[in-house]
Amino acid sequence: MNQLTLLLVGALLLGGSGPDHVKLEDGKILDGRVVQESRDAVVLRANNANRTILRKDITDLTTLERSLAKIVAREVGTGDAVAYAGLAVECEKAELVAEARLMWMRVLLADPSNAAAIKALDARALKDDVAFKIGKDQHKLSEMRKPQPKWKEAYELETTHFVLRTDMELGRALDVGLDLERFHQRFYDLLGKPLELFIFDERELPEIRVYSEPGAYPSPPVPGERVWFGVAENCLHVAAEQPVDVPSVVYELSRQMLFSAMRRSAGPTAQVPAWVATGISQYFAMAAPQKRGLPWASATEPFKTLFQTAAASDVTFERLFRGVPDDFTNGPKASEMSADAYTLLHFFRFGRDGELRDGFGKYVTEGAKGKLSMSALTDHVKLKPDEIEKAWREYVRANAQ
Repeated sequence: MNQLTLLLVGALLLGGSGPDHVKLEDGKILDGRVVQESRDAVVLRANNANRTILRKDITDLTTLERSLAKIVAREVGTGDAVAYAGLAVECEKAELVAEARLMWMRVLLADPSNAAAIKALDARALKDDVAFKIGKDQHKLSEMRKPQPKWKEAYELETTHFVLRTDMELGRALDVGLDLERFHQRFYDLLGKPLELFIFDERELPEIRVYSEPGAYPSPPVPGERVWFGVAENCLHVAAEQPVDVPSVVYELSRQMLFSAMRRSAGPTAQVPAWVATGISQYFAMAAPQKRGLPWASATEPFKTLFQTAAASDVTFERLFRGVPDDFTNGPKASEMSADAYTLLHFFRFGRDGELRDGFGKYVTEGAKGKLSMSALTDHVKLKPDEIEKAWREYVRANAQ
């Protein structure tokens, strides 16, 4: 653990301290961790207690998420030790401890003799190499430039919101870590406020396992799957052979993100209807590029192929509403129901000029606490089931053209 990490950990143990800062109209500054931002308020966690602060009372807000958004928006590039060092220092100033450490690793990959990186990582300069700790184990930089020979030698990299365990070469692993944080931002930008999602914090980070050694990849629930989300362990498993199917990874990662966010927001028994989880996962997967590094499509634009599939579907709104997870993955109408779920979600988000969005968000939020009935949905969106069926189908037909 480097000096900056020790200082931050020490600060977090002090009453009311933390990396996030809320400045009030009276000039007072509150420190802690902003665990939720809604349209009208923020929730600040300090001393193991949550405090809701209205936005009208806030004049300035500094959070790890806002600082991290500026970092992940950058084009990191390749091989420039000076640029990486500048980003590492910027992360340190923003108290992004995990990202600063990962950026210093990039510096060492580009320049193994860089004194600032060696100091920041508490590394040991060897005769023709450099070694530093990842987790509890020392690793030589030269050995991490290639895949680890055995999965038991896999290492863990921690980002602000994830734990990445992998046997990949370090450079590729660092890119995956950055991609995870970019997706985290994308996910919360779209769903954070309407679903009133709390952030992941240091108490329970979702785990991502990426396997470069085919023999290390565990048997998936469905034979042949190259990516799957284990709910019980809150772990995403990805086979890293090339080319990686990015949309499939994004689909399962979306499921994991929703699962983790809801558990943090509504408690460990939080529930999400199967059609909602499927629709959200499709929402992001359809916008994802086929290959890493290519641009994302706009998630707000309706994807015509799914609307066309839904237009030909005879699945009713009530059948979709009452569907179980297996109906959307392995059932006889899985492809239709998956497309239906996506289009229904799109309808609640954008249909009727967006007037259903807030009610739908409330339904999902309250549903996570157990209020999942049809009447709960109709009460929130102020439409009867047959009205939803008719308006949704009209929306599907219009966007399938």
